[in-house]
Amino acid sequence: MPQLRSYSLPIRGAARAQVLLLAGLLAACATGQPAGNARARGKAGFPQWVKAYQDTAVRQGISRATLKRAFRGVTYNPRVIELDNFQPEFVRPIGSYVQARTKPATVARGRQLLRQHAREFAKVQAKYGVDPAYVVAIWRLESAFGANFGSFDVIRSLATLAYAGRRKGFWSGELTAALKILQRGEIPRRQLVGSWAGAMGHTQFIPSTYLARAVDGDGDGKRDLWRSLPDVFASTANYLARAGWKPGLPFGYEIILPKKFPYELADGKKTLKTKTWAAKYGVRPARGRALRHPEKDAAIVLPSGYKGPAFLVFQNYKSILRYNNATAYALAVGILAERLKGVPPVIRPWPVKDRLLRRAEKEELQRRLAGLGYNPGPVDGKVGPTTRTAIRMFQKARRYPADGYANFVLLKRVRAASK
Repeated sequence: MPQLRSYSLPIRGAARAQVLLLAGLLAACATGQPAGNARARGKAGFPQWVKAYQDTAVRQGISRATLKRAFRGVTYNPRVIELDNFQPEFVRPIGSYVQARTKPATVARGRQLLRQHAREFAKVQAKYGVDPAYVVAIWRLESAFGANFGSFDVIRSLATLAYAGRRKGFWSGELTAALKILQRGEIPRRQLVGSWAGAMGHTQFIPSTYLARAVDGDGDGKRDLWRSLPDVFASTANYLARAGWKPGLPFGYEIILPKKFPYELADGKKTLKTKTWAAKYGVRPARGRALRHPEKDAAIVLPSGYKGPAFLVFQNYKSILRYNNATAYALAVGILAERLKGVPPVIRPWPVKDRLLRRAEKEELQRRLAGLGYNPGPVDGKVGPTTRTAIRMFQKARRYPADGYANFVLLKRVRAASK
């Protein structure tokens, strides 16, 4: 889904439903009120909010007829708010996430789809310059090749989020965008079904992305991301092209770093010519004798720390991040796409049994780093760029590999240092 999710791999399916139910029961116990009463209070003001929103939407050019059609039968959806508020306690190692999305069966299915739609993909590549394997990889991650669009009514979800979600202004804008789609007559009302967050179709465009990036690939005058694969392929390629895609480049490839490599440079931001990484820092390809694309600018990422695989990444990696700003997602798309083209699996083992940090432990890590004189930013349980910089400073000062990787081993070291 373009620019909505971040890398936090939550518990899914029935397990997530049970976690959410338990959270609701615990909250009810804490307040002394049944969970149903809290929901009732939440939805009590929803009809009045809808009326006020509709008046605003009319001033933004949405017709009363469109509003009547869109909101017929729409009610508050407490499940959507549960999902919006859900904060996963456990995070899967990134290697597990990537491996689950690049299995042999997935690669075989992706290659079959590339062959099956070869003619359409050739047109898309000629027009947008995007490698079809990357479109297919995004298709897999977003909807399992069209098997799962989501089952939520988009208008109902977005209205609920605009009324009671954590980012009401953002969701209100997405709701208005969805109404514009409906008003233009491109998609019938019954077809506006997607994820709880309003992501739609084979490659899960949110409404504002649909308006800005979806294109008519089959020439029928409509942009149908549910039923027209030519529209899906062209729209996804158009998004990547507009995000700075460079034809002829991969997302990146696996590399080997020397033992004395300055790991603080492997932050995904430090950019050098590929040939400079080789000549100055001794970077080698995991396969072959010389780094490919020597004149291109590249960065290095260590998604699982210095003990896991390392990747040299180019502009197209950044373009994938524009689609979904999560390292796990971008790597899974890139690795799967290259597998579809015949590149063998990643060589260096992923540390899939690595003990990652719970939210409370991340907060503890941030507090202890601050106590040691390193600035981790706000104590919010989120290991972002500022916290990673603080981690690298701590690691470098104590002569550990400064990879910025936050796992339980790091927390134990910080605990020992702060005693």
